[in-house]
Amino acid sequence: MSEEQFQPMTREEWIERIKKEGREEVIKKEMIRLGFWKEEPVDPATAEQIAKEQEERKQLVEELNQLKKESEKLPNIKEKLKEAREKRIEESKRKRAERKAEREKERQEAKKRWEEYKATHVIHVGDSFSAGLQNFDHDEEKLIRLGLPLIRSAMEMAEVMHLPLSRLKWLTYHRNTATLCHYARFTIPKKNGGVREISAPKKELRQAQAWVKERILDRIPVHQAAYGFVPGRSTVDHAKQHLKQAAVIKMDLKDFFPTINFWRVKGVFRSFGYSEAISTLFALLCTEPPRTEVEFDGKYYYIAMGERQLPQGACTSPALTNIICRRLDHRLSRLAETLGFTYTRYADDLAFSCDESALCRIGALMTKARDIIDSEGFMVNEEKTRVLRSSQRQKVTGIVVNEKPNISRKELKKFRALLHNVERNGLEKENRQNHPRFWEYIQGYVSYIRMVRPDLGEKFSEQLVRIARKYQLRLSAPVSK
Repeated sequence: MSEEQFQPMTREEWIERIKKEGREEVIKKEMIRLGFWKEEPVDPATAEQIAKEQEERKQLVEELNQLKKESEKLPNIKEKLKEAREKRIEESKRKRAERKAEREKERQEAKKRWEEYKATHVIHVGDSFSAGLQNFDHDEEKLIRLGLPLIRSAMEMAEVMHLPLSRLKWLTYHRNTATLCHYARFTIPKKNGGVREISAPKKELRQAQAWVKERILDRIPVHQAAYGFVPGRSTVDHAKQHLKQAAVIKMDLKDFFPTINFWRVKGVFRSFGYSEAISTLFALLCTEPPRTEVEFDGKYYYIAMGERQLPQGACTSPALTNIICRRLDHRLSRLAETLGFTYTRYADDLAFSCDESALCRIGALMTKARDIIDSEGFMVNEEKTRVLRSSQRQKVTGIVVNEKPNISRKELKKFRALLHNVERNGLEKENRQNHPRFWEYIQGYVSYIRMVRPDLGEKFSEQLVRIARKYQLRLSAPVSK
């Protein structure tokens, strides 16, 4: 073996040789060269196969080396992955920001739509009364047939009533505990003793109620038996229906206005064809709960003491009672006609009368009338129920009807004395019951006397003029002599 065969190779040469020939091939050749391996003779076929495999191995080694070289040119995988993750995070943040901005935009648009809706609609009117405020289904044909204003929304309602929508909301909002009341409350003495509480609406509500009465309620026909608060009819007209009868039966409806609550009033407006939403608002305008005034910590509160009902003092209350009582009037009129009686109603005063032939049927009339009244949601005030025969003084709504419309001598005498004392001593000294509108009461009673007894009314009217001049008082209406 020559000295050149044992010439050692440098490390770089070994690496280069292994890269070209392959690790196993280099080791095999070196072992043969150094005498540690004796190469067995092989047949040509095997040699060819070995050569082929060596060539393939060599190609694979070259390809692997080429791939390694190319991979060395590629950037660091970890850095690449880190960069990719950062890009994904940034993209995710960007998309989240876009979605958040979109949601905020949608929220702002929804808020704007809601504010616009609230500006043109009534959303809430207090606990227990707000259900149905979004229901605007109405019967337009029925409203046209009845000649009533077409009102499709709260905004239209405010417009036709010449009210800003905010004021309509204010007038219709229900609070069980309020710091402001839309009614001025006071009491007036009753003829038979005790006092009657009057709830007079304040200016803005009074104007709204006047519109409801004139534009809606007054256009609804009432039963012909109704005489109270009907244009062209008076207590005298009511009393004349029972003149010179063998018997007059008087029945009174107990707690008449309080019996008619918010839900019955709402049903009335629904029956006209108005939607549930509009009917709710009208019913809130026309009803009010009884309230008591309470002072706490230097501030006054008005506490609701019951459910909303017709206030005595609102111009809409009598008109609503006449409409609600149409079926009652119809049923009692048919009962009276069947039994041979005449029936009329003035507010909560019911009157029946008959001639001699029907006296035997008074018991049957009263029993069946009570049943009808009860089924219609009212109660009879038994303390005021009277059966007056022709031998007694028969009075219908305060007017004597035995022979002709008249006022009892006792009442005339009492009022004549009052008027005389007022003329002599003045209003203040004679107002012993502290009547809040004493002068108006006196003028009203004189007008009442003139209506029933024109002959006496003239004398009292002259006395009114003297009192007004003496004490520099204003007459509410011109007094004719």
